[in-house]
Amino acid sequence: MENSAVLCEISPVFRPYIQNLYHDLELGLCKAKVDLERIGSHCDGAETQFRLVLPYCSRKLKWEVIFDASTPWFAPDFRFDDDSFLNNSDEEFLIKKVPSLANWNGNDPNALCNVINELIKLYKAHQIKKLNEDDESRASFEYSALLGNGFTSEQDIEVYVLGHTAEFLIKLKVDTSRLPELYNEGTENNPGIDTALMLVRYPNSTNAELILSPFLTKCLGNITLPLMHQSGVLMDYVPMVTDLLNNKIQDLLNNDKLKRGLLAQLIVKYEGAILEHDANSAALLFEMNNFYWILQIDIGINFPEKPPILTLRSVYHSSKGKPKSKVLTACPYNNFEAYIEQQVEIFKNECKYVGPVIQASNMEN
Repeated sequence: MENSAVLCEISPVFRPYIQNLYHDLELGLCKAKVDLERIGSHCDGAETQFRLVLPYCSRKLKWEVIFDASTPWFAPDFRFDDDSFLNNSDEEFLIKKVPSLANWNGNDPNALCNVINELIKLYKAHQIKKLNEDDESRASFEYSALLGNGFTSEQDIEVYVLGHTAEFLIKLKVDTSRLPELYNEGTENNPGIDTALMLVRYPNSTNAELILSPFLTKCLGNITLPLMHQSGVLMDYVPMVTDLLNNKIQDLLNNDKLKRGLLAQLIVKYEGAILEHDANSAALLFEMNNFYWILQIDIGINFPEKPPILTLRSVYHSSKGKPKSKVLTACPYNNFEAYIEQQVEIFKNECKYVGPVIQASNMEN
């Protein structure tokens, strides 16, 4: 709501820059959207200035953007929340590192987006420089060693240094390409991109945190990271955690293959009885001497750890407005089809003594 309110208050002259930035700009390793905040009161300069809230590492950078209403064709001024950032930069440096600012194109609605992208890259370089000022620190060693092993690139790490503490946000090389196919998620339920990030802080590096996108959290559940010992190094720990996640994803894919195979066997065996089926369930209609009933088979995402749910439904009887049903209490993996046939026979026998509304006393497949 505040984002929309800030956009409405900005002068129409500058609004296209902010609209494009708000709708199109995605920053950080998780490609998150930026947020907007007011500077000061509702009336004081609301038409020409606002604050950007930018995701970086585990932080939220707050940079103020200030336009000049008297010269709307000029580039805006910036006020950063880090006094050490660009505090002694000369014009030549800015022309080289932030060309979109030095050569501001007021006719381009993406002008501000381009400047912010360049400033974020420059801010990351600034943080790495701060990290390397103490080249004998544990954090500096870990960063260099992690890049040196070739498993992680500089683009996959964000660095933030404050005093004697440093933190790394690391993008893990997790293959999620087949998961949308498996779970069939739309963009409304799965916004953004599927990422697995790990946050490590120094000097206390043993408390590594795993940050998963909402979709990966749904797929993988709660993941307990292996303990990172004080003597351990990131160049070993990052590949280990990456393998852990990729193995879990592969297990999901293998389980899905088993699930589809099981459904395929049932569909083939009871071909004439299939009412409907998809990748996770099947409904079969059986006839027993002119008495019809339905077997519903639902296979969840945790198959085969959790067995399928089998439900028998009567076509003729209802309870509280719903078809009368019976959920089977077990579903062994061995001889799955034989188990279904056995339970069908039990259900037939139960139906014989339900009452006079049951039409058949001698039921056959």
